[in-house]
Amino acid sequence: MLAIFAIGVGVLSSMIGIGGGVVNTPLLLILFAFTEQEAPATALVGGLFVSIAASISYWKQKPRPTILRIGLILAVLTVPGSLFGVFLRTLITAPYTLRLIFGITLMPLAIKMLFTAKRGNSDLASELANWDMSQITNRQMGISLFGAFIGGISAGLLGLGGGAVIVPVLCVLMGLPMHAAVATSMFTMIFTASAGTAYNIILGSINLNFALTLGIGMLIGGQIGARIACRVNAVQLKRIFGLIIILPLISMMKLGQMWLDPLGTRGIVSTTGDVIIWLAIVIPIGLIRLYQLRQLSHQNEPVEPCDLPTPE
Repeated sequence: MLAIFAIGVGVLSSMIGIGGGVVNTPLLLILFAFTEQEAPATALVGGLFVSIAASISYWKQKPRPTILRIGLILAVLTVPGSLFGVFLRTLITAPYTLRLIFGITLMPLAIKMLFTAKRGNSDLASELANWDMSQITNRQMGISLFGAFIGGISAGLLGLGGGAVIVPVLCVLMGLPMHAAVATSMFTMIFTASAGTAYNIILGSINLNFALTLGIGMLIGGQIGARIACRVNAVQLKRIFGLIIILPLISMMKLGQMWLDPLGTRGIVSTTGDVIIWLAIVIPIGLIRLYQLRQLSHQNEPVEPCDLPTPE
């Protein structure tokens, strides 16, 4: 069952450039009663497997979407960030603090992805040809490197692959096309997840049986997702990214439980509370997006020529 679920997570992860920890960490905490130290450490192993599988698949594609130079530059800071994140996790004695950090950090990113604007139609080859690393300013590069370090910390601290931060950095700050950002994020994640996993092994925080099951499933799913990604609209990828992430974040922070199930039974009542809160976030955003699309369609409507008087 876990392996089948991991395949699905691997498909999604490799399509949107994340390590799957945003789904796997809450899964291990909520369904399998892992501790706040074991869950992110075990989830990060899955991120390592999916990053390797997806990177190999992306590398074989034509045109090749992975930007090696950018990936290696970011890895210089994601690796120490990952090690620092694991170290920070060992210092946090209050388990719920980790959940709050997880949710508060990623929620704005998820919502931002839901508001991704549609761009003109162009193929990946054209987008890559028009992108030039020299267009990145020193300020953008500095912020991007800081973002890479934060992405590394999220990997070690919360069991993410770092893609939840790296993908927006590559898209928004560096201007990479979405598919190139996803592929490059997966490549960078190999280094990030490897460093964090090695440190977690030393600490003895990983449940090996679950880690291998997750890893094998995500290894399979990662290859499938990378092949599908090039056939999916880039804007839709970003919106799926945001939509999927929000519900596990709500559950991770136990918002539904605090609202409807204060005794902490984590049954159907608290799950219903999570879903209601998720809908309360997603529905207004959907209505705002619908309004924006209508306004845009009105602006793009062809202007009818004025009726001119018929010459006598």
